[in-house]
Amino acid sequence: MYDLKLRGERASILADALLSVPTRPYQKRSLEAALGLFLDLKTKKALHRAHTVSASALSRLLNVYEWDTSECWASLVQAQWDALLLAARRRHHPRLRLCVDLTSVPKTGRDLPFVRVYNEVYGLHLVVLYAVYRDLKFPVGYRVYRGKGTPSPVRLALDLLTTVPAEVSHRFDVWVLADSGFESAAFLQGVRDLGFDFVVGVRSTRRTDHRGHVTVADCEHGSWVNLANWPWETLTLARVDRGERTFFSVASHLLSGDIVAREGRQRWAIESFFKEAKHGFGLNRFALRTAQGLDRWVLLVFAAFTLSMLCRADTLSLEQAAEVAARVALPLLVVQRLALQVWREEEFLRQHGYSLTLSRCKT
Repeated sequence: MYDLKLRGERASILADALLSVPTRPYQKRSLEAALGLFLDLKTKKALHRAHTVSASALSRLLNVYEWDTSECWASLVQAQWDALLLAARRRHHPRLRLCVDLTSVPKTGRDLPFVRVYNEVYGLHLVVLYAVYRDLKFPVGYRVYRGKGTPSPVRLALDLLTTVPAEVSHRFDVWVLADSGFESAAFLQGVRDLGFDFVVGVRSTRRTDHRGHVTVADCEHGSWVNLANWPWETLTLARVDRGERTFFSVASHLLSGDIVAREGRQRWAIESFFKEAKHGFGLNRFALRTAQGLDRWVLLVFAAFTLSMLCRADTLSLEQAAEVAARVALPLLVVQRLALQVWREEEFLRQHGYSLTLSRCKT
């Protein structure tokens, strides 16, 4: 109970830090309304659905107004790492899992920023770093893949991993989890250069250093292998059968195949986040036409998800946690929403003999 109360306080502190960044009162009101909108998982994310401010005001907040988005990002990421470090205090060798993956958001139209075709999907392509420790899960960074001739998803993923604070690297036993899209030797070496361990998916055709044409598909579950183009460390191979398909992964630790497979399954946490971010928090609703608008839209998605995670208890769904987060972090906005709802029904109440007055108590 105390831990949950402390997290609620951290959610309130984080919201105050974000809202303190805009210098103008009207910008602060718009940012507060935007956060409230993104915390309302029952409402589709469209600017005209926000309470207390107009759609044009939100559009100017996201696309035009000069407020320091980087300061908001810094406050958000610092709050996330602080929450993870606090949760791990007094624990011996806590394991932090850093999942990296690329998600594509299909889009139509050619005026949106960074829209490209990749993996046969026309849209936005985001490489995301997702931190998981016990029941705490946060998206701690992202990069946009901009297409051929720009840094690859592997390079972007490694760039994200370099942003992990030294305090976190020293406190946690850090494991990087990724699918076969990140199986390249450059990625494996980059992770090891950072001092992290990994469990990474590999294709069945990935060759080993055995004589002849021996691939991982020819090796047994739990066997120790050296990859042909990255022979510097012996890895543990895991095979996982799912219906007619078999998936392979390698770990930088010499463990049993079952442990490697179990660890690899933890990567699905980021897939759950992608689903929730797109369909609950509005990541797939992005329709702004500026790069700054995209960055601020993603900021709101990540911030709303983080506030919800900080307020989530075992018995609460993510939607319920988002409602709690709104009440904890944005109480005045919730009161304004309730007041607007009441005033919309004023005529109905009058017809039935009711007169309603709202007043604020002094505390």
